[in-house]
Amino acid sequence: MEFDRRVQIRVDRLERGQRKKGFGSGYLVGPRLVLTAAHVLDHMAPDTDSPVTVSLPDTGEGEFPAVVRWLRKDATVDAALIEVADGHGWQAPQSLGDMLTRPPQRYGLIIGARPHPVTASGFPRLQKDTTDGRRLDEQFAGRIAPGTGSLAGRYELTGTTPTPGAATDTPGSGTRWSGMSGAAVLTDDDYGSDLLCGVMRRDRQADDGTRLTATPAARLLDDDAFRALITEHTGWEPVLEPVEPAVLLTPAAVDRNLRSPAALLRADAEAVAFHGRESELADLHAWCENGPPAIQVRVLTGPGGQGKTRLARRLTDTLGWRGWVTGHLSPDLTDDPTPDAAPPDFTTLTTSLPLLLVVDYAETRPRLLRRLLTHLHRSRHRVRVLLLARSDGQWRTGSLQAVANVRDLLEEAPVIPLAPLIPTSQAAHDRHDAFYRAAHDLSLLLPLLPNLPAHEWTSLAGALRPPADLHDHRYDNVLTLQMTALVGLLQHGPRPVDAAPGTPPERTLLKHEDRFWEASANSPAYKLDLPAPTLAAAVAVAALCGAATKDEALRVITTLPGLPAHQTAPAAAWLASLYPADGDRYWGSLQPDRIAEYHASHTLTEGDILLPALLGAATPGQQAQLITVLARAAIAHYNTGRTTVSEQVLHTLDVALDTTPLTYQSVRTAADALPYPSRVIAPLALRLTIVLAHTHRQLAVGNPASEGDLARSLSNLGVRLAEAGRRGEALTAAEEAVEIYRRLAAGNPAAHEPDLAASLSNLGVQLAAAGRRGEALTAAEEAVEIRRRLAAGNQAAYEPDLARSLSNLGVRLAEAGRRGEALTAEQEAVEIYRRLAAGNQAAYEPALAASLSNLGNRLAAAGRRGEALIAAEEAVEIRRRLAAGNQAAYEPALATSLSNLGVRLAEAGRRGEALTAAEESVEIYRRLAAGNPAAHEPDLATSLSVFAMLLAAEGDLSVALRATGEAVELYHSHVVTAPSIVPRLHALLGLQADLLEGLGREAEAEAVRRWLRGNSLPSDFQN
Repeated sequence: MEFDRRVQIRVDRLERGQRKKGFGSGYLVGPRLVLTAAHVLDHMAPDTDSPVTVSLPDTGEGEFPAVVRWLRKDATVDAALIEVADGHGWQAPQSLGDMLTRPPQRYGLIIGARPHPVTASGFPRLQKDTTDGRRLDEQFAGRIAPGTGSLAGRYELTGTTPTPGAATDTPGSGTRWSGMSGAAVLTDDDYGSDLLCGVMRRDRQADDGTRLTATPAARLLDDDAFRALITEHTGWEPVLEPVEPAVLLTPAAVDRNLRSPAALLRADAEAVAFHGRESELADLHAWCENGPPAIQVRVLTGPGGQGKTRLARRLTDTLGWRGWVTGHLSPDLTDDPTPDAAPPDFTTLTTSLPLLLVVDYAETRPRLLRRLLTHLHRSRHRVRVLLLARSDGQWRTGSLQAVANVRDLLEEAPVIPLAPLIPTSQAAHDRHDAFYRAAHDLSLLLPLLPNLPAHEWTSLAGALRPPADLHDHRYDNVLTLQMTALVGLLQHGPRPVDAAPGTPPERTLLKHEDRFWEASANSPAYKLDLPAPTLAAAVAVAALCGAATKDEALRVITTLPGLPAHQTAPAAAWLASLYPADGDRYWGSLQPDRIAEYHASHTLTEGDILLPALLGAATPGQQAQLITVLARAAIAHYNTGRTTVSEQVLHTLDVALDTTPLTYQSVRTAADALPYPSRVIAPLALRLTIVLAHTHRQLAVGNPASEGDLARSLSNLGVRLAEAGRRGEALTAAEEAVEIYRRLAAGNPAAHEPDLAASLSNLGVQLAAAGRRGEALTAAEEAVEIRRRLAAGNQAAYEPDLARSLSNLGVRLAEAGRRGEALTAEQEAVEIYRRLAAGNQAAYEPALAASLSNLGNRLAAAGRRGEALIAAEEAVEIRRRLAAGNQAAYEPALATSLSNLGVRLAEAGRRGEALTAAEESVEIYRRLAAGNPAAHEPDLATSLSVFAMLLAAEGDLSVALRATGEAVELYHSHVVTAPSIVPRLHALLGLQADLLEGLGREAEAEAVRRWLRGNSLPSDFQN
């Protein structure tokens, strides 16, 4: 409690013709805004200039005129906000001196059923001085029992501390607690701060002890006008926070640690006002408020800086105003707690009120997430859990020893990619407006940065012009747009840094951040006197590894080559103060994450970090964090066109992993957190998955309980090996996974049949790639049979999986020559995905595009070429949009659909467009094959075949022949490891023979045909 905010309120009253003096207590919630009880202001004299005055008893007896700005007095609310008039010498108390970096007041809601300690301080009659009539202060200490008074919408406070009687006992003059009305009811958050959870109303005059009533803060924040007035006076929108689990959650309104430019871009700083996202918010509100009350989980994914956290914060704020219990799980709660840390007490989240909990960085703490859900799924009331992650992956779908109900919750959770705030499809002025808003809002806070010279920042913001390429896809990311605005302000301000045109905004911003590091390190508190590269490397180590304890920090920072031994402890302490951590962790990190990832990867590629030594000194949790940070950085570099840097980061990590052993825990955590799909980090993912499969095989020896983990890692290994082009090994892993799952499902079908179906679906793909088409079809049919049965019992959970298996089955049936059945299966898959995408476009569009691409092929085979072209065009349109937002994930799929579209366009007689599509497909696959020949050269050969066919149709036989020559060479180099390409090779050689003959090279044409006659297709490929 801030004692300097307690005020006394005096009122000139006119009641039944009698003039009287009213008195009450109040609490400053803004520099000139006082919260009190409405009944304190009863019967204000209308003929008095200033019927209400406010005084600060801690600073003197002066009374300052005030006006009532908001008042509500009804059955559930008895509260008012009065504003101290300006121009009368009022001095705001010291605790309200900083309104820009610290929220003036946080508001709390008691959510449980157990009595909770609270306190209030005011000026009741029992403290009226008998000598001079002054009202002295009284601090009430008591408890709120949530089950008492709740039906009346009020809190009831009980206390047993002895109190003296009132100074006077005049009949009708009130009780000894008269004058306490309007005092703020506060409770501690266990971190040394307080939450205002009510405002005092009445004394119920208990027979023994004390019993007072209060209006809950939740009733106040439910009022739009109340919130608007608080915001007007403080610049902070009030939000409601649950009281009992405060130690588990991030404060809803956090201090803005505005010591450096990058801090302005933190999501929790909310430097740029929230705008847009109306449809996403409406959808999330509907998910929370509609449907059955049983616990539901949803996943929101997107690259760093897409706006996931800001959207989730807005959701929790707005639902909190509607009476929900909302919060964000604290980031210092991890899968790797400090050895002496007590496990989090999730029982404090138990409530009968509707609950929404947000878990950010869900992919980095999957085991903590499962412990949390294990507690929450027992609730009998409405519970929603929103998970924020860069991407989907094993962190969600793996069992990780979770109970069956929790595993099902996660596996069935919808995964929704967050679309750009302002996509390129919107009008250009929308992005310009967003840029100007960001520049203006950031300019208001720049004066708070301590090392930045004074400047007319708001005037500069008004004159700043957005970049000429603001329409580019990279500005789909809202952080990129806001970072560009901030860099523009800094570079046009009084202290720009050297930055060549085209320098990434992250790099320019970090050059400004460098100055903050140097000023802080050379301050009297540290006097590090280290060169700038060493300071930057130290910041990078903290971003890569983090540190839960001082010992962890010292171990990793000691590996810095430019850091003298006697400076390690001061440097570790400097980093701890530079970016303070949440909760009890020793080190925080540079924020936002994307800036930290860029800095860490840049420092690594500059050679300022010895990665093998750093990995060797790190704990398992630090090792996992390091791998995750660098993987994210590599993807971000690739998606912004910095492919060379991306490759350099991954190569450096790969070399370090060759010489540094990782713990099972670190490998498991890092593998779970890696995004899927992402071909950029596919080799890293494969490396980790091989280690996991090997470890699980050892653990499963003589331990049947570990067989499920082995089967899961083998199934994942099969997928990763296929991505790498190691198809034979992929098939072996997939077969073993199915064998184990089949045995487990025989003993416990309910637990293992879903996993068996998934493994069968993967096995079918690998068998087909090996040319074993009959077995592939059998596996695909069994997968569909299982998933159809599961979907019949739980459509919402298993229908997406059924659609996936149906699409695979369509391909296998087509390979078997059963074209009618293939078309039926693919049509059913598209029908399901289209229905799912109608309700959740972002989540199901990738799968819909894949099925549409397949459907186009099936329709063409059935002679329905017009419909086939429509399907192919829609598939390309979706995949082009997806690849624009995440090139690393969706570019291979786009190339496949472009090749298919080329064929469909040619069938429609649109040969020029067909050539353009096919040429783009070849260009993409050529780039992909350069990075991973084993995985992508067969696809490049297929695209070259289509391109050659289209060139031949145009009469360009020479160029077509060159394309077939390259494709034949590629096919021949992979035919042993990928027998499924044999039919394509034969078809291509037939085209090549025709081209040779058309060019008058009959002898060469006959040689090719002679080879074809001597190497006829196996019977399994005759269809």
